[in-house]
This record gives sequence, C-alpha cells and structure tokens, in this order.
Amino acid sequence: MSLADVEYLPETPAHDSEIEAINDEAFGPGRFVLAAYKIREAGGHERAMSFVAVDGDTVIASVRMTRVAAGAGRAMMLGPLAVRPAFKN
Repeated sequence: MSLADVEYLPETPAHDSEIEAINDEAFGPGRFVLAAYKIREAGGHERAMSFVAVDGDTVIASVRMTRVAAGAGRAMMLGPLAVRPAFKN
C-alpha cells in the first residue's frame, strides 16, 4: 500500500461496524471507562464532520467529531481518532 492508494471519505452508516472494530483494536475494552469516552457517549458524534480513510474497500482509520456538553456550554470534541495497527506510522 502507498499513501496514494488511501482515499479520505465522509463517514456513512455503512462504516459503523468497521469503525467499531478499529476502535476496539486501538483502544481495547478498557476504553469504555475512560473519561473521554464517558463525555462522548452522551452527545453522539456528528457524522457530517466525521471521516474515514480507506484502502480499497477496507476502512483503515477513522476520525469523529463528537458533541459534548458541560453545564450550559456546548462544543465539539475531536475523537475518537483511530488507525488500524498495521497502518500506523
């Protein structure tokens, strides 16, 4: 694979299962107790601002923007961002 082979696409619902697998590979089951995960789980991600990197038909990376709230404040939080281990560096 060459970087020229990688395409960057808007995330769609069809990518959900592959993104979940990438996050599992990258962060493992312990990610569910991390503070960032707890903050993100209440807001859901903004699909229109989330993207995948694909090599052929395989999703190799994902970046999401997630809605967060703290008191009266509202913002977008970067993450999770994950890359399949075989494609890092």
